[in-house]
Amino acid sequence: MRVLPIVLLLSGTAAFAQLGSPNYAPVDSGRTWTLGVQSYGPSLSGHFNGVQDGQPIQVDLDGDLGLGKDKTTPGFFLDYQGPRFAFQVSSGKAEYRGDRVVNRSVTVDGTTYTAGTRVLSKVKLASVDGIWTIKFVSLPDAWLGFDLGVQAWTLDLDAASAPGSGTPIAASTRVTAPIPQIGLSGGSRGFNGAVESKVYVHYLGYKKAKYTLFGADLRVFPVRWFGLRAFYEGGSFDVPQGSVKDDLEFKLDRKGVGLGAVVRF
Repeated sequence: MRVLPIVLLLSGTAAFAQLGSPNYAPVDSGRTWTLGVQSYGPSLSGHFNGVQDGQPIQVDLDGDLGLGKDKTTPGFFLDYQGPRFAFQVSSGKAEYRGDRVVNRSVTVDGTTYTAGTRVLSKVKLASVDGIWTIKFVSLPDAWLGFDLGVQAWTLDLDAASAPGSGTPIAASTRVTAPIPQIGLSGGSRGFNGAVESKVYVHYLGYKKAKYTLFGADLRVFPVRWFGLRAFYEGGSFDVPQGSVKDDLEFKLDRKGVGLGAVVRF
């Protein structure tokens, strides 16, 4: 799915709404709440090497397991915009499956799958975000702000040898990553509130570990209280061995387009 066609579609919807509703009531630019549901199933790649919860782990999610998106569970979205402050809370969950004959030894939760073993895998990735924005520029139809918050990832990995590939073996592990959020964001509103947009960039470095996040959010309201939402978000979490955890090195990358429906009041 590409971002540009979605943006053009929503922009066209906004323009049509303006032509069809010349008396569209302007939105109060002071304070608004937006509540909705969202579906976000990003691509997922990364690797682990070291010890997780006391057990050895050595696996590449793409190269070893061949993970691909399986299904997405809708999450919620809550946003408040005020003249000086804003905050946003959201959640989402996606599942990935893999079916591959590994070409090297792979270890999950202390269980090793030797080269030539057909491994069936499943990953569940859940995330919860909370962002507080302090606006240092606040105009009637635009703003810039400083973001503070946290994004919490929970990754559940299950792996098992395929039936008929020798003695059945299975393993599972869970990786949790509460990540502080620090960065900048900016937004605008046009067509008497029929279109809202937002962009943001977050970065955090700590003991050689690095986290980056960037995204863009577009909302179109054919009527004052109901709208459609499209957003793109990409993030990378790179943790070298000896930084956050002495005995574990890992990297996780995810990116993709999300869609949703929102109610504004």
